[in-house]
Amino acid sequence: MSASSYLSLPKRFSLLLISLFIYLLAKTLRVHHDDDAKSFLRAEVHQKEGSKASFFLFWHNQLLLVFLILIIYKKKFPPFSVMVSANKDGDFFAALFEKFGYATVRGSANNKSLQALKGIHKAIKLGNVIAYAADGPTGPVYQFKPGAVFLSHKYQVPIDLVHLEPSRCIRFKTWDRLMLPLPFTKVRLNWLRVNADEFCDTTSQADTKEGLSESVALLHERMSAISGK
Repeated sequence: MSASSYLSLPKRFSLLLISLFIYLLAKTLRVHHDDDAKSFLRAEVHQKEGSKASFFLFWHNQLLLVFLILIIYKKKFPPFSVMVSANKDGDFFAALFEKFGYATVRGSANNKSLQALKGIHKAIKLGNVIAYAADGPTGPVYQFKPGAVFLSHKYQVPIDLVHLEPSRCIRFKTWDRLMLPLPFTKVRLNWLRVNADEFCDTTSQADTKEGLSESVALLHERMSAISGK
């Protein structure tokens, strides 16, 4: 059953209007990529290597920017599954992603975590890229959560750290100060791949608290290097 089926009629109408707005907004943005991002966006790379699973991590306040990037590069990206909270607010975002042809994984560490793990397992088996916020659905903002480290080690898939910086945007009064870029804005896209074996030594035992902490610190350092956060 699609996520939109859980929405009331007024919310379905809002979904149509917001989908149109986001689609038109995406067409106006000017994206500037670093070299790693350019390599990932080359369609022929995915044709040669196949759609190999990875975790696509970003800060939560860049969620709308990520959505816009997924629309802009839909034909170049491999299949994506987007992690969305299993609450009522998540129903709307899930419907929005599905509207543009992207699968969603519902749940989080705090809510329906078993459902989320099953969804992640299925997405990885399909070879999908799994996108979700590195600082989780509730923050604190810019504080890396350990879930990606654990899952990357468990499934031996790489982590793609992604940072999006608009030159002009509106910031909402949410816990993360969610960003919405203004039309015709330049967006800087930075990308860094971290392979699972780069922190396997510190997470050789996935239940080792010290190993997870060290690996989280490593990823936070790498994310800070491309985002300045």
